[in-house]
Amino acid sequence: MNALILSSSDKIYAAATELLRLCGNFRTARAENITQARILTGQRTFGIAIINADSSESGYRDIALRLAENCVSTVFIPKGADDGLTELYDSGIFVVAGKPITKAGLYVAIRGALGVSYRYEKLLEENARLKEKLETLKITSRAKCILVQSGMTEEEAHREIERIAMTTRRSALDVARQIIDSEGTK
Repeated sequence: MNALILSSSDKIYAAATELLRLCGNFRTARAENITQARILTGQRTFGIAIINADSSESGYRDIALRLAENCVSTVFIPKGADDGLTELYDSGIFVVAGKPITKAGLYVAIRGALGVSYRYEKLLEENARLKEKLETLKITSRAKCILVQSGMTEEEAHREIERIAMTTRRSALDVARQIIDSEGTK
């Protein structure tokens, strides 16, 4: 997974890199300013972003919000004023608040952000699986309707699709598609 660290501080960069190594296999990219971060985010996708910036500067807030919008787990380490943090919190960004910032506090924020990221990935996979299942149900239901129109009951149509699938060693979805295609050529 790619990790973006936006920080001009060598100390924060070193700590974040070390903590990411503890959390897994990350390929880190460093941006020392907004311009570099924008270029990097245009070139590749990131699973996590760690931003060390003044929260009152809109450019840093904007990039943090954009990263969070694109479902990147984001950790924001404010330096200076704590203005605008509510908007970051509300966008699902982990904000490491309080001074001084400790490695333990940063580690907890990174682990929390990664936990959300992993959960989000699982939800995306589940969503894709459910979409595929729904599409399969639509196609098989349409094929059953065609068979019902030819005089079968719904149960008989279902059994017929299953029977053809088993005897021809194909999936019920392929059989249903064939039924639909053959109906369209009549």
